[in-house]
Amino acid sequence: MRVARCLFNSRTALYRVFISPYEKVEALSRCSALSAPATRVLPPVAASIPNLSRHASMIHRYKKRGTGRPDENKKRLIENDRIRDRNIMVVDEDNKLAGPYATSKVLLSLDLEKETLRLVSPAPSDPGPDQPAYAVCKIINIQEERARVRKLEQAKKLQAKTNKTKELELNWAIASNDLNHKMRQLRTFLTKGYKVEILMAKKKGSRIATADEAQALVQAVRDVVEETRGAKEWKASEGQPLKVMRLYLSGKAGQAQAEDGSEASAEGQSETSAEDQSEISAEASSETSPEASPDEKQAAPAS
Repeated sequence: MRVARCLFNSRTALYRVFISPYEKVEALSRCSALSAPATRVLPPVAASIPNLSRHASMIHRYKKRGTGRPDENKKRLIENDRIRDRNIMVVDEDNKLAGPYATSKVLLSLDLEKETLRLVSPAPSDPGPDQPAYAVCKIINIQEERARVRKLEQAKKLQAKTNKTKELELNWAIASNDLNHKMRQLRTFLTKGYKVEILMAKKKGSRIATADEAQALVQAVRDVVEETRGAKEWKASEGQPLKVMRLYLSGKAGQAQAEDGSEASAEGQSETSAEDQSEISAEASSETSPEASPDEKQAAPAS
């Protein structure tokens, strides 16, 4: 017969107090070590830095779109009610200052449909002894200002047009038909006011021109310049005939319309002269043809 062991003896109590807690901690640490991967301290490895300069150009970058307006339009003009100064000086067309005047009174005296008050220079923060302490404004006539701006734009376009340079290449042994075509082009460019650079040289594979042909070619170009009104050689020629020679020509803009008008008037005059000629010839033929006498008119049906 087995003897039942006492569950609450001194041995069990001491085991629970001193041994059992350490066994639980050891078991938990063993379980966590099995569940988690082992962490190893690896030696540091120098990471290779790729060369990104080759790929930098492949990155798409968004560019800020411009408004397309010129820089002058970015600076808004301060006019009329946008002038915040209470008192101003007014400059006239002769650059003489008058004032100071109250800004409100100046605006009331203007016809805002035809005139505008524009700020020329703001009031200085630290004015000098000879410098006005007020903002300087000017009364602008709207119609005259628009005409002035339009004239400036036309002058800019004309300047840009005259700065264009055309180039014509001529062979010393050029054929007559090709020469006529080139001279028509030259006359057109000069009439439109372009600068033209004539390059005369021997074309590869062409025959060698004579000295007389070379002189005749240079003279033909200069004859076109003399015939075109306002055209000239604006720079001395470079080189010499039968080698490489350059002529620098320039025309006067605005001649195309005048020439077109003169050609139209010449055509009109030629047409009217042709009509007059036909009328004169008709009158002459009627006068030279003899009229039949009454006796002949009566004899004609009898025959």
